[in-house]
Amino acid sequence: MKKIFLSILIFYLSNSIISQEFINYNIIRNTSNNKNKASVILKLPFFDDFSTYTDISNSNLWQTNSVFVNSNYPFNPLSLGVATFDAIGNNGKIHSAASYGNIFSADTLTSNKINLNYSKDDKIFLSFYYQAQGLADAPETEDSLLLEFYDYNIEVWVNIWKTAGTTKHEFKQVMLPITDERFLNNEFRFRFRNYASLSDNSHPSLTSNVDHWHIDYVYLNKNRSPQETQLHDIAFTKHLQSLLKDYESMPWEHFKTNPSKFVNDKIKAYYRNNDNVNRLVDTLRFEFIDKTGNTENDTLNAGSYNVNAGKNILFNNNFDYPFTSNSVGSAIFEIRSVIVTDGFDSVFNNRMSYFQEFHNYYSYDDGSSEGGYGLIGEGTKNAMIAYKFVAEKEDKLQGIDMYFNRANEDANRKYFYLAVWKGDNNGLPGELLLKREGVRPEFEGQLNKFHTYILDEPITVSDTFYVGWVKTTTEILNIGFDINRAPDSKLFYNINGFWDKSTAEGALMIRPIFGEKIVGIKDVGTNNFDIKLYPNPVRDKLKIEFNKSIKNKKIDIKIINTLGTVVRYINNFNNDYIDLENLKSGIYILRIQTKNSVINKKIIKH
Repeated sequence: MKKIFLSILIFYLSNSIISQEFINYNIIRNTSNNKNKASVILKLPFFDDFSTYTDISNSNLWQTNSVFVNSNYPFNPLSLGVATFDAIGNNGKIHSAASYGNIFSADTLTSNKINLNYSKDDKIFLSFYYQAQGLADAPETEDSLLLEFYDYNIEVWVNIWKTAGTTKHEFKQVMLPITDERFLNNEFRFRFRNYASLSDNSHPSLTSNVDHWHIDYVYLNKNRSPQETQLHDIAFTKHLQSLLKDYESMPWEHFKTNPSKFVNDKIKAYYRNNDNVNRLVDTLRFEFIDKTGNTENDTLNAGSYNVNAGKNILFNNNFDYPFTSNSVGSAIFEIRSVIVTDGFDSVFNNRMSYFQEFHNYYSYDDGSSEGGYGLIGEGTKNAMIAYKFVAEKEDKLQGIDMYFNRANEDANRKYFYLAVWKGDNNGLPGELLLKREGVRPEFEGQLNKFHTYILDEPITVSDTFYVGWVKTTTEILNIGFDINRAPDSKLFYNINGFWDKSTAEGALMIRPIFGEKIVGIKDVGTNNFDIKLYPNPVRDKLKIEFNKSIKNKKIDIKIINTLGTVVRYINNFNNDYIDLENLKSGIYILRIQTKNSVINKKIIKH
């Protein structure tokens, strides 16, 4: 049987699966094909380390793609950002060419045209690094990753390099000379593709995203040699993590009850010397910026360091930034990390930002789902899952954000009872406070976009409480699972009438929402159209894609803050993006109206 998941408790009984926990590896994303830039002809050098974009690739370099640019999936990465190939397409579904038990063409990453009008003696080489599996699912030996060059004269893609699926390994470099005159022209293009395969259909809800590959440091230039195997680069390798002790984020009003209780006393940064010689990090610093208030910025100068060749470094040191602000209702702090090295070192992977957010919810996850969790098998039809939180003040639970990954043909879209339990019953869920029927996984069709389940009546909670569900089927629900975060002893399941602590190491994509009311958090509308927004969270330009039913209609747009105030109004909108650069950081509602329809979407501005 094809391995499509990491099993926490592995038991098989003939062809049936008995009661157990499962984690599916899964990315449900909304990457959009870049606009066709076939008329653009790039000059050498061509270089991309995937550190400047997230979710989608750089359209200045790549013509079309269905890959996922991220920093969460690779194992021992060389720098921030890789392009991940897997089994799903732009709409977050398994590729349409897929069928059970067969190999199919999956993701593609195609370059724009590049001027290679050179002689074969000009020593042109294309190099890249690749890794199978990483922290996700290993491609089988019948799966593959391949590189193709475009033969402009006969309009055919030619296979140049190919590797078969395998289990996790360190990043490997490939160095390929380009001497064939078929490709030495100003119409040159290259593309990466992967072939994937699904298991059988004996358990459809388990058939999720599979067969992961990751590429990095794609470099095409002349006057190179096959001995040019080193990267003369120092780079951050992982993004910063939350500076809170237990949570990734928590309600601002809860945090303010005792900030020193919740803030960690350490700040961590991961970086690497990819060179073959020792290098000097002249400066490592962290900048703290209050994005929603007017607190004075602060800087932590972390010193300078000599870094040995090929060495991974974990900077782990004290800091004492208090996260105080005059912001009301929510707050966002930007933590910028900067490495200063030699002048030839790439600055793109030497800078990164993390946003410490305080809104109206608790979260253990970092907003990126690398897997899917759930219970499956005989005996789990009425099983329960409970996720532990601690409210730092008495408050009203208004709703629950959940992010479910999609299985093939939405086979995991099964009804469940949304549940809330009071704690603590000797460290276990206690009294059942809510059991709401008629709830099922809802898919927003956008990368890591939560769906908000608003409670009919708010529940007043204080101290420990649990949120989760009661199953109505033996199939897995496939809740989003963040494998890069691992809160201790927070997840419990009940299959046979007794609560057990989960052995899964990761964070569920579940976020309880607090406050007096939820203003526009739920995506609603009286409409027959839908839109796609990305990136979200957004820093400057928010791209909008409409479906065909709304094209050529008069569109008005309002941006509304959490107090219900319209902070921007756009009459007769006729663009494909909104510039939000000057908008204050925080949560907003994007309201799109036509003559007869309206739709609301939640956006987060960094």
